[in-house]
Amino acid sequence: MLTLYTFLIEEDDDKVKFEKIYTLYRKKMWYAANSVLSDEYLAEDAVHNAFIGIAKNIKKIADAESPKALSYAVTASKNCAIDLLKKNRNLPEENIDELFDVGDKESCSFYQTLETEDLIVNALAAMPAVYRDVLYLLTVEQMSEKEIARLLGRRPGTVHQQVRRGRAILKEELMKGAKANGNQ
Repeated sequence: MLTLYTFLIEEDDDKVKFEKIYTLYRKKMWYAANSVLSDEYLAEDAVHNAFIGIAKNIKKIADAESPKALSYAVTASKNCAIDLLKKNRNLPEENIDELFDVGDKESCSFYQTLETEDLIVNALAAMPAVYRDVLYLLTVEQMSEKEIARLLGRRPGTVHQQVRRGRAILKEELMKGAKANGNQ
């Protein structure tokens, strides 16, 4: 698969840089995508899409082993996963009760869980990437604000503000979505 990606890159130095990114971050990218999708095969598709994007934009990465390169690769994978999730949410709905064979009480709870997940995914997808990324690293990767600041090359105070603003944006979007669905 690596050979396929390197065909998208012209210069040999960039090919070497891409190969380093591929070998160093491929698993982390998959875990990031799988944490969004909860589907191993779709996570592989998201990572594939991310690598195509990275190959096309390889000039933007100065050092393949830098924290910024890791952040870029993981964020690209996560964003591709979110795109796949949004795309798959628009598929024709099947009768979920028949697929999962759940009763009335369980069905109601199941649908509420799906609605909540949809609200969260849509809110995160609509959020500016700067806030979405720090919230992802904080909640999914369970990194501290200091670790996030070091990884992204930002000041800790900046990351703290981005976390606060991201949470506020997420809360506001979830409240809007809940009100739109008739929930309080």
